[in-house]
Amino acid sequence: MGGSKSKSNQSTTNVSGQNAIQGDNLGIAISGVNGSTINATMTDHGAVEAASELAMSALANNTKTTDRAFDFGDKALDRSLDFGETALEANTDIAKTAMNTLAESNGENMQMLAGLAGNQAQQNTQNLNTMIELAKLKADGGQTEVAGDMKTVAVVASVAGVGMLFLVFLMRGK
Repeated sequence: MGGSKSKSNQSTTNVSGQNAIQGDNLGIAISGVNGSTINATMTDHGAVEAASELAMSALANNTKTTDRAFDFGDKALDRSLDFGETALEANTDIAKTAMNTLAESNGENMQMLAGLAGNQAQQNTQNLNTMIELAKLKADGGQTEVAGDMKTVAVVASVAGVGMLFLVFLMRGK
């Protein structure tokens, strides 16, 4: 008998490792590795921690800067308000002085005008009286004025005549 015996062990492992990495994928790509143990360690060498510390420091500095800016603004506002208040007080003093000076000047001017008005009224009265006298002379040709003078002359002449008669009687009687 003759026979043959054959034994075959076949083991096939298909490994098709494909990875598609596109864009900014900065990870790790391992393909075609069968039955391997791969330990991949990735590090940023402390970049994330440093960035975090930098961000915290920047925030702290920004807070300090903002606080200083607010302090500066408060001081600037206070000083400008003080300046404004001082300017208003000075302006008020100037206005008061100017008003007092104008009031005094106005009072003096009013007194002067009152005096001038009084003098003018007196002068006007004299002018009117003179005009009335001139009108009388014009109206009667001066007879009214002469008549008054004539009365005076008549009275003086009468007194003189009576005096003469008295003397005549006195002399006759002696």
